[in-house]
Amino acid sequence: MNQVLAIIQRELRHELRSRKAWLAIMLYTGSTVYISYLGLQGNTDSAAHNAVFWLLIIFISMFATSGSFAGRESEMFYIYTLVSPGRFILARLIYNGLFLLSVSLLAFICFQFFVGFNDTNLLLFLTALLLTVWGISSLLTMSFSIASKGGGGFTLMAIISFPLLVPLLITAQHLSEMAVNGSDVTGYGGYVAALLALDAMIAALCYLLFPYLWRD
Repeated sequence: MNQVLAIIQRELRHELRSRKAWLAIMLYTGSTVYISYLGLQGNTDSAAHNAVFWLLIIFISMFATSGSFAGRESEMFYIYTLVSPGRFILARLIYNGLFLLSVSLLAFICFQFFVGFNDTNLLLFLTALLLTVWGISSLLTMSFSIASKGGGGFTLMAIISFPLLVPLLITAQHLSEMAVNGSDVTGYGGYVAALLALDAMIAALCYLLFPYLWRD
């Protein structure tokens, strides 16, 4: 566990030194939310707002995590001499999850400020956001690791992540739609369980496959 925490701290120091990357993420997040606000002006349909929000989350997530593995193969090879691949990918899953969650919360705050959801069950919506973002983070971590190893870049990453990304987003949209409609939210337990199951499956696949991919 100490090695996992050490890797997380190392990744955090690496991100803090990359001030330009943080500024780029914040600028990208703010600009995409503001463009959505301009496009949704006069539109009070909560379903449309909900759909646009999840599209923003996908684009922001891909932009924010695109540098997780690209160009860092030699650095990872050095880390392998110190820790096992399983502990390394576990640390990456935790760090990427927390990092992407913070970016998504920033996007939610900006979206709520510019566009806003009326009569929203905030607790239920944030639950959907937390579970979905964690699943997206694990999926993108796995996809970028495979794509960077295979040399396929963004195209290969999109092909790998698509089959699991679609059910994750559909479930998240149904759950968040229950929250933004302001109606009776009974029956949301099935969607929460589905998101938890998808998150666990994606994280398990990433943890089990990663050592074989990067030891070749």
